[in-house]
Amino acid sequence: MKKRTVSSSLLNSLKNIVAKTKRRFFGASAHLLNDDKVSFAEAIDIQREAYIKSLKRSIKPDRTPPYLELAAQLLADEPQIFEAAAHHLTAIAKSRRKYAPEIKAIFAEIIANKKLSQEKLDYINARINEI
Repeated sequence: MKKRTVSSSLLNSLKNIVAKTKRRFFGASAHLLNDDKVSFAEAIDIQREAYIKSLKRSIKPDRTPPYLELAAQLLADEPQIFEAAAHHLTAIAKSRRKYAPEIKAIFAEIIANKKLSQEKLDYINARINEI
């Protein structure tokens, strides 16, 4: 009697897990599972499909980091836009250390540009030292 109670409670627990998984991945249209409607094989298939869908969701398409949009503003003629972009890139590099090498490389490319005024070059060098 005790063994049957344990196995039925285990079965109910598994069915609840499958039901939650099914609702999570297949939406609100997924109905609750009853003893008559889902076999163990069907439950395994549902879990397998949900797992495969979760793997597909975890693969995110390549996104452009937001600091690259700021980097484009470094080419602006307006000194205010240039300084604001450099300031915000420096703030990003300080707060997110994983982006610091990439932002330093962007600053190095800007320094290599021969068309910049001495003021802009000094400002960029100060930002690099700040990082």
